[in-house]
Amino acid sequence: MIRGVIRIFNKILIGIDESEESLKAAKRVIEIQKGYEGEVIAFHSTQHRKSESDAVDNEDHSKKVFTEVEKLFKEANISFETRLIVDQDAEDYITNIVEKENINLVVLGYNGKHGIIKRRILGSIPTQVMNNVLCDVLIVK
Repeated sequence: MIRGVIRIFNKILIGIDESEESLKAAKRVIEIQKGYEGEVIAFHSTQHRKSESDAVDNEDHSKKVFTEVEKLFKEANISFETRLIVDQDAEDYITNIVEKENINLVVLGYNGKHGIIKRRILGSIPTQVMNNVLCDVLIVK
């Protein structure tokens, strides 16, 4: 539990995937928001599939990713918005949305479900976000 937090986060963006760290990040956002009114935007980034059946599978997978997080937020009585981001890298989306929508805090899991090759070549999404956004970033382990 976070104690003595000064309320400065009116708008929080949280990246969601199927990783355990993602659920931990959602729980941390709930701790931060408990008792306060503010906006929470949970997003999941995915790549567009070539065939129609792949697109349906992709949509089903994305719904599954949001299901557990939705349950946590509803149990905590915290309202939030979900967004599915297609064909845009998470780090690019975060960088753009922070500025456009005046996000105060970005919350990410330490090790999401991104490809190991991408992490080794480009660095992790949290690292890229920390280097490119002007708001606070909370990385949850």
